[in-house]
Amino acid sequence: MTRTACIVAAVACVTGFVVTVWILGRQGKQQSEDEITGGRTLTDNPAVVANMLKRDGMASDIIIDGLPLLKNSEVKNFCAMGSVGTGKSRLYRKLMDYARKRGDMVIVYDKSCDFVKDYYDPQHDKILNPQDARCVGWDLWSECLTLPDFENVADILIPMGSNEDPFWQGSARTIFVEAAYRMRNDEDRSYAKLLNTLLSIDLPRLRAYLEGTPAANLVDGKIEKTAISIRSVLTNYAKALRYMQGVEKLGAPFTIRDWMRGVKDNGKNGWLFLTSDAASHKALKPLISMWLSIASHSLLSMGENPDRRVWIFADELPTLHKLPDLVSIVPEARKFGGCFVLGFQTYSQLEDIYGVKAAATLFGVLRTRFLFSVPDRVGAEFAAGEVGEKEYRKASEQFSYGADPVRDGVSVGKDLERMQLVSYSDIQTLPDLCCYVTLPGPYPAVRLQMVYKKVRQVAHPYEPRKMDAAADGRLVSAIEMREAETGNMDALFAATPILPAASASETADAPVSAVSTVPTENPASDVPVVSAAATVTGGQEAELKQKPALGDDDAERGELPPGISGDGEVVDIAQYEAWQAQQQSMGQQAMQRREETNINIDRHRRELSEVHHGDSEPGDEF
Repeated sequence: MTRTACIVAAVACVTGFVVTVWILGRQGKQQSEDEITGGRTLTDNPAVVANMLKRDGMASDIIIDGLPLLKNSEVKNFCAMGSVGTGKSRLYRKLMDYARKRGDMVIVYDKSCDFVKDYYDPQHDKILNPQDARCVGWDLWSECLTLPDFENVADILIPMGSNEDPFWQGSARTIFVEAAYRMRNDEDRSYAKLLNTLLSIDLPRLRAYLEGTPAANLVDGKIEKTAISIRSVLTNYAKALRYMQGVEKLGAPFTIRDWMRGVKDNGKNGWLFLTSDAASHKALKPLISMWLSIASHSLLSMGENPDRRVWIFADELPTLHKLPDLVSIVPEARKFGGCFVLGFQTYSQLEDIYGVKAAATLFGVLRTRFLFSVPDRVGAEFAAGEVGEKEYRKASEQFSYGADPVRDGVSVGKDLERMQLVSYSDIQTLPDLCCYVTLPGPYPAVRLQMVYKKVRQVAHPYEPRKMDAAADGRLVSAIEMREAETGNMDALFAATPILPAASASETADAPVSAVSTVPTENPASDVPVVSAAATVTGGQEAELKQKPALGDDDAERGELPPGISGDGEVVDIAQYEAWQAQQQSMGQQAMQRREETNINIDRHRRELSEVHHGDSEPGDEF
């Protein structure tokens, strides 16, 4: 009995000793190891995150090379950031494959016509590119039904600059809106007529067309120089519509709004491609920006349906004009089934186009992020910060020594620290088709290596449309004329060349001819050349008589400079130039008086020209 008790006691002691040593060892090990207390972790095995999502019942049917997305996270939007050739386009194709399989509606901004050749189906899909023969007949006046609709279009076609005076763009917008809105009731409305009205006809006739609208004051003859500057700004942006000439004849009228409202919630939906190529992208940039903005606004008019999926792919978003309402539309689109997939090379591009605060707001609603290689340090540091950081308690050992060896000891403490999961160098050295993926929710970041999959080409990327060369040539001439006015304002307001006049005494005695002629420099022709300053058309020569030049006594009274008639016409250029030389010391006052004189001459010449034009309607001669 005693022996048995001793054995039991010995076993208990050994067991207790082992357990004590194990517990103390385990606690000591825990104390000597780093302890993660918060933040995000990183893995290079997609299966780890896949198992976590399946365990939580949150795995989506969209799987990117072994990594399932979070269930229903499509409506929380996507971001793809990385330099050129790093794999963003391959990511889009993997998402597009699922969208096509599901039958979802898709709108693609295709800057290089790459996606058209891989996915375009002529039976169901549409193309908007005025230089492509497959372009649908988009109609501005069917798309825009109200004045605010035209204003939204003008906001994109004529964007506000970041450093320029907003008066010029705002005034150009007003003229475009009022002209387009007034033309909506014209039976012969067309892009050609709109362009001719905006860019080709002279200011008096444009003013007459806009009479009764807020835009009429912007082309008033009293501020002619300002009006010409405003029109030049309008020409710079509205000339993109030149490529739309004849588009209204390409089949039945098409509107993005009606096309999106025809979505089939349980059927196969078509795609809309907004395309351009490298050669034409700069010219088509305002149009594509406008169409993408219209599509974004139309999404909010489709009716709420969280189960619907309408994808909007916009790779290289900064290559378009600023879409001011995109910042407010993307967060709201979730209720309507909108899925935005936005791509750009660096975050600084967003800041440059949208501003610091708006860029941060827009980036904040792109919840699923694919971060590819970024070569510059600033962009790489930003991407590394978006991968996340972990918070942990770092173990540190402290040694103490006493006078006696038994007093020596080791103590273990922990300090709270934070550390980024990846460095900017890790971002810079990412190989192609490799990215860091962050999902919404408490899931680890994944270093994902995508697999290249070749897509079979199903259509031609681009089929050129035959343009009306004659109409385009006339419009190009008008555009060049407006641009020349902007580039040489001094020449525009300079006096019309006039032949040297006779002396004052000779002018007073000699009869005045209504038409002056000079011999041509071509010896082979004996036909005299009629000077532009004295030529009058329409049989009005008898009504226009040149008045004799003022003498020095008239000039001394201070009414008008020497050589200037009472109507402000230069009749003696020699006297006028001599007076100008004497007045140079007066500076700005002399320049102002000369400008007023030139304006009178230019207005007089234009009024004579109107006699020849008659009362034709704006846009008729175009």
